[in-house]
Amino acid sequence: MKNAILLILVFFFAAACSSRINQQTEEQLTDEQFDSLRTVYYSLNDSLKHSWSIMLEDDNKKISNLQLLLEEIRKTENYSKDTLDSLAQMVQVLKDMRYDSVTVGNSDLIDQYDSTTTLVSDAIIEYTETIPDADLNPVINVLVDQIVNANNSVLLYRIRYDSFSEDFNRFLEKYKNVMSAIDSSGGQVYKRPMFRLVNDFKEEEEEN
Repeated sequence: MKNAILLILVFFFAAACSSRINQQTEEQLTDEQFDSLRTVYYSLNDSLKHSWSIMLEDDNKKISNLQLLLEEIRKTENYSKDTLDSLAQMVQVLKDMRYDSVTVGNSDLIDQYDSTTTLVSDAIIEYTETIPDADLNPVINVLVDQIVNANNSVLLYRIRYDSFSEDFNRFLEKYKNVMSAIDSSGGQVYKRPMFRLVNDFKEEEEEN
C-alpha cells in the first residue's frame, strides 16, 4: 500500500511540473526551467523503474510459491512422482519464457506467458486438491491463497506500469528537442514498450 501511495504522489508531482512548461528549444529554456524538466524526467523515470520492480517482484514470488507448493506436496509422500516432476518442468518452462522490459511490447509473447501461467497455476492447484488432507496443511493453504491473489493482481500492476510508461513516453515526445540536455547520463533515451492496457482500462471505466 505504501509503494502504491508513493507512486501516485510522484505521478501527480511530475504531471503538475510538466504541465507548466511548454515545448521549447534548448536556447529558449532558462536554467530554472531545465531544472524543473530534469526533476520531472527523473521522477517519471524512477516511478517507471519502481513500478516495474514491484510488478516483477510479485511475479517472482508467485513462481517461487508454485515451486514451494510442489515441495510441500512432496513432503506428504502421497503423490505421483511422474506427475510432480511434470508439474515442476512446467514451472521451469514458465520461468524461461518470461518477458522483460523490452519484450513486454510483444503482445503474442504476453498472451502466451499469461495462458501458460494460468495453465500451470490451475494444474498445480487442482493436483494439490487431490492430495489427502492437503486442506489441513496450513502451509499449503497459504501458498495456494498467495498464488491465487498474485494472479488476480496482475492486471492492476500492468495498468499501473502502462500508466507510468505512457506519461514517460509522452514526456520524451514533448521534449525530444532538448532531451540530450535534460538526461545527463549520456545513455540512450528511448520510449518504453507497454502492455497497452491503459486506454482499454479508461474506456471500460467510461462505459461503467
